[in-house]
Amino acid sequence: MALARYLVIGAIKSGKIKQRGFPIAIDVPRLCQFLVTLSQMIIDCPEVDELDIHPLLVAGEELTILDASLRLRDYAGSQQKRLAIRPYPKELEQSVTLKNGQTILLRPILPEDEPTHKAFVEKVSEEDLYRRFFSDVGELNHEALANLTQIDYDREMAIVATFQLSSGREEIWGVARLLADPQNTDAEFAVLVRSDLKGVGLGSVLMNTIINYGRQAGLSRITGMTMPNNRGMITLAQKCGFSIDVQMADGIVDMQLPLSSNA
Repeated sequence: MALARYLVIGAIKSGKIKQRGFPIAIDVPRLCQFLVTLSQMIIDCPEVDELDIHPLLVAGEELTILDASLRLRDYAGSQQKRLAIRPYPKELEQSVTLKNGQTILLRPILPEDEPTHKAFVEKVSEEDLYRRFFSDVGELNHEALANLTQIDYDREMAIVATFQLSSGREEIWGVARLLADPQNTDAEFAVLVRSDLKGVGLGSVLMNTIINYGRQAGLSRITGMTMPNNRGMITLAQKCGFSIDVQMADGIVDMQLPLSSNA
């Protein structure tokens, strides 16, 4: 929806969306939802070879297609590889129940998660952030948060654990990331959990989720780095099958997990 809004607002400013003096203003969120739905149809139906909608009339929440033509053709092959940019991988969404009985949703991160991600980081202690980033982070600005939430799903994956409050508002409780090399063989992982939510099994859930994704993506190896005093991460990595190499002189711990026999 965030990307659709950029498109719509830009089209209005450039005059590509023409306002004909209707008394009812354009409902921008409604038009964005139409574009997202249309895009999802194209993703789900690779047989769609050509689609022309002209014109589309918008008056408030009312959208009217006056004329449309659709051409289909047989399609064989990967639905994802035919696309220039990999879309949001909705198939990775799953619900999980934690040790405390609360149910969370695991899903890929979205561009519109920026404010929620900011609130999440604010509930992570300075010590945990230092262990994650190997430096004093301070307050993340818009550019840093955009880099964390607007990702290329082909080379990077970030799975967020979200919880829906009774008010309907969504919170991020943890995030696991994989960043692959250009050959898509090795990837570096990172896991971060809200400091006040440790001990409910969230770290283990996120770690196993990102490992399973790495296998599905055809990666050969997952690697990571932490500090010797981060016993929680080291213990978790060992439980998940990682080999541990403690380098006290450099103050780092290397973690490696082969995902294929060639790694």
